[in-house]
Parts: sequence; C-alpha cells; structure tokens
Amino acid sequence: MLAVVVLLTAAVLILLQLRMLAHVREDVASTLQAESVVYKEIEQGSRTQAQQSAMLIADQPSVKALMSTNDRLTVQDGSEQFLKTSNADLLILEGASGEVLGFHSKSEDVLVSGVKRFLQESSGKQDWWFAGGHLFDVSFAPIVSGAGPEVHQLGRIALAREVSPQLLGNTAVFGNSILAFESGGKVLQTSLSGNARSEFENWLVKGTTSAGTLDDVQIGGERYFAHYLDLPGEHPIRLYFLRSYDQATAFLRQLNRILLTLGGIAILIASLVVFALSKQITAPLENLAAVTKRMEEGDFEFELAAQGTDEVAQLTRSFEQMRVSIRNSREGMLRTARLEAVGRLAGGVAHDFNNLVTIISGYSDLLLDTADAKNRPYVEEIKNAGQRATALTRQLLAFSRKQVLEPQVLDPNQTVRNMVKMLRVLIGEDIELATNLSEQIGRVLVDAGQLEQVIMNLAVNARDAMPKGGRIIIETTHCDLDETYAEKHTEVTAGPYVLLSVTDTGSGISGGTLAHIFEPFFTTKEAGKGTGLGLATVYGIVKQSKGHIAVYSELGVGTVFKVYLPSLDKTIPVASAQQSGAIPRGEGTILLVEDEPALRVLAAESLKRLGYKVLQAGNGLEALALADRQASSKIDVVLTDVVMPRMGGPALIAQLREKRNDFAVIFMSGYSDTAVLEFANLGTESLLLQKPFTTEALARKISEAQSRTGSS
Repeated sequence: MLAVVVLLTAAVLILLQLRMLAHVREDVASTLQAESVVYKEIEQGSRTQAQQSAMLIADQPSVKALMSTNDRLTVQDGSEQFLKTSNADLLILEGASGEVLGFHSKSEDVLVSGVKRFLQESSGKQDWWFAGGHLFDVSFAPIVSGAGPEVHQLGRIALAREVSPQLLGNTAVFGNSILAFESGGKVLQTSLSGNARSEFENWLVKGTTSAGTLDDVQIGGERYFAHYLDLPGEHPIRLYFLRSYDQATAFLRQLNRILLTLGGIAILIASLVVFALSKQITAPLENLAAVTKRMEEGDFEFELAAQGTDEVAQLTRSFEQMRVSIRNSREGMLRTARLEAVGRLAGGVAHDFNNLVTIISGYSDLLLDTADAKNRPYVEEIKNAGQRATALTRQLLAFSRKQVLEPQVLDPNQTVRNMVKMLRVLIGEDIELATNLSEQIGRVLVDAGQLEQVIMNLAVNARDAMPKGGRIIIETTHCDLDETYAEKHTEVTAGPYVLLSVTDTGSGISGGTLAHIFEPFFTTKEAGKGTGLGLATVYGIVKQSKGHIAVYSELGVGTVFKVYLPSLDKTIPVASAQQSGAIPRGEGTILLVEDEPALRVLAAESLKRLGYKVLQAGNGLEALALADRQASSKIDVVLTDVVMPRMGGPALIAQLREKRNDFAVIFMSGYSDTAVLEFANLGTESLLLQKPFTTEALARKISEAQSRTGSS
C-alpha cells in the first residue's frame, strides 16, 4: 500500500512538474514576444519623433541659409547648436553633391571617416549605422529652398540617436532580458560580456533561426530562450531578446529538493500513517493539477486557498502567488493597451469630428439669425446638441491629454469664488458647501475653462458619494513638494505648488476601486448614470497642466482629492476677464485657408456677415497663389488650419512673411501636440483658435488679432 501511495504521489508530482515546465516555457515565450512588440512600438514612436525633428530642423530658414553657402567651415560652425536642441547623439549636414558640410557627435569615438560609407549608401528616410563602436538609429530629411517649380535641393540632414542594450536595460520593460544587436552574424552591441558574447556569436554562425519561433541557446552552461526582431533599413540589423530558462525554473528545482526530502521522510513513516495521510496529500495535488489546467487555458480568476505548513501547502501558496502575479501583469498590460487605444482614438478623430461639430454649431448660429418664432426652438436644440458634442470631445481629449489649452495667469481663489453660486445649485440643498481659501497662495498658469472643469467634476463626484447629504469643503493653500516627495512620485518636479483640495464626508472609496478611479469609462454607478469620464478628465487636465493629483479615502469617513498646480509669484497680474456683449463686427480682408470644404464655406459665410471681405483657399499652395494675385491689395488677417495636405499652415505663414508682413495670423486646430508645437515656433504674435468654435469666438479672435496689428 505504501508503495502504491509513493508511486501515485511521484506520478502526480512528475505530471505537475511537466505542466509547470511547459507553462514556464509558454510564459517566457509570451514575455519575449511581448517585449519585441513593445520595442517595435517604442522604436516606431522614436523614429516618428526623430523624423519630425529632422524635418523641423531642415525647414528652418537658418539651416537653409547655412546650406546655401555650401562652405564646410561655415556650415560646421553654424550647425553645432542644432545637435543640442534636437537631443540627438549625431548630426550630419550633407551638401547636394554628397559632401559632408557639417558633422557633430556627442561621442569622440565617432569620426567623419567612419560614417561616410553609410551616408553614401543610405538613400531612404531611416537607416541603422554602426560606427566607432556605437549603434545609431538614423533619420534623414531633405533640405530644400523655394517652392513649386522653383524648388532647389540644398542637401539633407541626418539626425541619429544612439541605441544600446545598456540604455534599454535600464527600463522596467526590458530589465530582466539580455539584448543583443546583430548584423551579418556579427554582434554589434549586447549586454553579454566576455566568453558569453563569443558563445552567442558562435551560435549565430552555426545555428538556424526562423522568424516568430523560440530558439534554444546554450551560453556559459546555462539554457536561454531567444526571440528576434528584424529592424529594417539599408543596413538592417536584428535585435535578439534572451531570457534564462534555468533562472525561470529555479524555483522548481528548489521545490523538487523539498519534495524529495519530504518524500524520503514519508517513506520511513508506517504504512498506516501514510494511508491516513494519503487523502490529505493527493487531494490537494489533484486540485493543483486542475488549477494548472485552468491556468494553461488562460483562466486566472479564482482563489487558491492553502492551509497548514506542509509541502503541499507551500506548493499551493507558490501557485497562488504565481497566479496573482500573472493575473496582475495581464491586467496591467490590458489596462495600458486600453488607455493607449482610447487615447489614439480620441486624438485621431479630433480633427475631423471637431470640424463636423463646428459646422453644426456654425450653421445653427446662422439659422438663429433668421429663424422665426416657430422654428427657433428646433434650431436651438440643434445648437445645444452641438454644444454637448463639443463638451464630450473635449472630455475625451482631456483624459488623453490631447486637448488644446489656452493657459493664462489666474488666481485660483477667484476661480473658486466665481463658481460657488453655480456649485451650490449643482450639488443640491441637502449638501453643505464650505470654502477655506488662503490668501498666501500664488498664481497658476492654466486654462481657465479647464480649471473650472476640474473643480466642477470633483464637486459632482463628491455629491454622488453623499446621496443622503453631507459636507463638501474646497480649500486652497501654499505647498512645497520636496525632493523626497518627487523621488516617490516620478512625474512630480520639486518646487512650490498651489494645493487645491476637495473634501467630502461621503461613503469613501475602497482600496480596490482607488486603483482604477482615473481610468476612462470606469464607474461604480449604475448603468446609464455615469460615463466614467469625470475623474479621467480631471486627471488628463491636471497632467497636461504640468500638475499632480493625489487622493486619500477612508470607508465611512470620506474622501479628499488634492490637485497640485505649479505656483507663480502672486504679484503677477491675472488675465482680464472676457467682456460679454454683442458679437464684434469689423472690416478688412481675410485670407481663409481650410482643407475641409464644408467648414471653409461656413467660416466664409460667417465672416461675410460680420462685414469682412473673404479670400478662400483649400491648402497652403492655393493660398500662396491667391495672395500673389492679390499682391496690390492688403490682407489684414490670415486665418488658417495647422494641418493640411500639400502645405500646412506654419509653412504657408513662413512663405507669406517673405513677401508681406502687414497681416495678423490666427491658427485653427483641434490638435494639441501638433498645433501647440507649431504655434510655439511662430512667436507670440500668432493666435490660436480651438476647434470647434462658434461665430462669436471667431469674431472675437479676429477682433483681438486686428487690435494687435493695428488693423481696422
């Protein structure tokens, strides 16, 4: 009987070990594949950013002026600044004839002679170079002068950033993997050293690899799994990800030793005792086998309870820890992917959707001017629907941090005071609203409407936590966040802040819910009673305003949300409030440049009704041609979209400035990452009009632009 029990137990343990080994192999394979996918996404993002930087530098007039000299010493001396401002590691300016006119590198090991061959062989937009012991991801952009048929090729710019396994290994994503960059069977860069590197190179020469497969590699007597990612270019390279299978299964070897020891002791026990204990041993093992099967099928939503301190209980606890770890990792990846997907969706549809909302709101304004009493309510409902669509779009853009902001210097205390009356109506009579505003705080640089949105959303959230009534306290105070706090919260920069806190005496938030409250579409309310965007919007606005938000809650006691905004000197004057009243009319000529035909027609009609003469163009090239035909006539304001086909707004303004300089500029955009960047590069004389906009907003923006330039 004892022998049967021993054999059965051994068989179960062997089966369990085989399944665990298979699961570990699948987990390692999944991790390596995930790392390759993550690196590919990171690399694509980095390349896009580097390509944009190269194009921005190539488009600067100072660069074009340098390249037009075709003098190596002049270009070398005048281009050094661009290496610092671009955050690149290598910058090369090549003349139209292929001669290197400018060369700047952060590493003294990289010489001009070492990159000339790569430069001659590279003709695309991106490539990989290995020079001077350094691996570079290189982006190219042409440098041209003139426009249309008068375009002249001045050369091109090569902007490179260094890539190394050491830099990638410092990130949390790749910290546990060994990385190696290889080309033609030769290891270029790797975190392996000494003999291990030589063994890996020998394996590359002798072994055969296939895309998408998991390869076994023996390095230093240790077994590794390898997965690779091809990085294309005219000098393509291959990135290998390696993880130690022996280290991943080390806990199994330790577990085997424990089980063998316990098994030896068990054999010495009398058969009657073994028989009595067999049920207690085999039943949990069978449970573990069933659990392993569920985990293989991807089911991690169960709880594995362990009782006692024997080996089976230890194994059960190990399984439970592994289950929790894998489940949390998977949930984290899904949460991150969901946030990124929603953020990309919000940013991607912003431009087109904002155009549509602008058209709806604009035509409803035009209809209201002539609508009779019978039809006016219907038109007003259309306009209200457009306003609700505008609010929803801005919420989506706010939590994805793609909202176009118009920051201005504000007094937070005054903002709170201005909102008190509205908040009392919003939260209801059964909830007491109190304020405690410190006069020692400084100013803040934020978008006025977005700050009001933060306060309102937090107040509504507090109201919903107190269905039977309670108390809301809004406070402001000065706060200094030191280096210790900044080290614990990596997104925070140490310094003075204005602390805006909203406290309620509601039901409180559980620890499990706290981890998700800032996620978009997460809500604890009943279906149909919440969008799940309120706190996500608050989080996005605070982050985009370079602030920080924290929350503390106790069940049955209440919750406090703390918003930290960078503090400015309180002596700085605050922005003046917008004066309400009739829509301002004007006169003069406006060059309207918009690639969306319906929006262009609407804006033109609105401007004509306001008293302006309108010249219309669908893109930058059409606008240039139209301005040339109107060379003898004055253009008072150029109202242009930022992103358009063939030629965008910034390029249009730059070329118009070369021919005339007596006009004001207003950029229209629904993007933040594009519009604000371009806006910053064009100086403070340009204004930004956020889409969607109303006829009143358009009229006031044009009036502001004309007042700046002295136009009538």
